[in-house]
Amino acid sequence: MNDETLDILLGGKVKVIQSKCGYRFAIDAIILANFVHLRRGERVLELGTGCGIILILLALRYLEVREFFGLEIQKRLAHQAKRNIELNGLEEKIQILCADMKNIKGLFSPLSFDVVISNPPYYRLGTGRLNPVLEKAIGRHEIMGSLLDVAEASLYALKEGGRLYLIYPSTRCVHLFSTLQKYRLEPKRIRWVHPREGQRANFVLVEARKGGSEEAKIEPPLFIYQGDGNYTKEVLSYYK
Repeated sequence: MNDETLDILLGGKVKVIQSKCGYRFAIDAIILANFVHLRRGERVLELGTGCGIILILLALRYLEVREFFGLEIQKRLAHQAKRNIELNGLEEKIQILCADMKNIKGLFSPLSFDVVISNPPYYRLGTGRLNPVLEKAIGRHEIMGSLLDVAEASLYALKEGGRLYLIYPSTRCVHLFSTLQKYRLEPKRIRWVHPREGQRANFVLVEARKGGSEEAKIEPPLFIYQGDGNYTKEVLSYYK
């Protein structure tokens, strides 16, 4: 289609259809995918899957994982995700549903997932610049979903002891941690993401455990760029 691009990742192992002018995944999705740890036989749900890039990367890396599901509220993005799953030969492992996470009780049984993943909208309405392209605006502002919706859906979907993986702006970390604890999702692994050494963190990666104890492991910081503007060795490895 003339309004789409075909992007190649991991040396040609992954192909992704994206809109030229609509919502496109950014480095935060790649970083989150590489923060997630999965185990044999687990059942995984992504809330707000976009074009499906995170699930595709995980399905190719964790061949022993049983099945993946992705919820996407925007019809165009859900259709792209389904096409991307087929393009990468993963239709037997990944199912995409065009649905609202707020209606999760009508989609899945309670306590039916081992892992939930989400890269939720970052900004409250009325803060920051609202993108004039609605597809992009919905992906970044709390128009059709919020962190609260992610937490509530995760509490319903996760088994006791199940894990939630998130990336969120560091400036909203107090809101993030208080919301997770309100919904019995205790942060267990925390990693701050910095543009460069010497600069403040702009994101935080969190692994939370449903019903977990109050003890978190702070991992070494992740730096995205070197001083010369190129990716650090770690981030560069994400694309290989």
